[in-house]
Amino acid sequence: MSKLIGEPVKAHADNDSMLTAFIWRRRLYRVVEVHSWWWEPSEWWHGKAVRFFIRVNAQNSSEGTYELYRLGEQWFLSRVLD
Repeated sequence: MSKLIGEPVKAHADNDSMLTAFIWRRRLYRVVEVHSWWWEPSEWWHGKAVRFFIRVNAQNSSEGTYELYRLGEQWFLSRVLD
């Protein structure tokens, strides 16, 4: 089960452009593990860009699974998975 979020986040990446942490609702989440990543078209029929998705385990006070995407230079938290 998952909860759709769709909110912008501030993302931090390493030198290889891989996500290492993100800030959501003023809380820092450190990426512990990357599960998968993929590219997905975003309303290409309206000329919108392709989104880069990544699913990670991240830790704050507890660990959880999060799906984020990058659209242009901005990152968004797409969903939180149970």
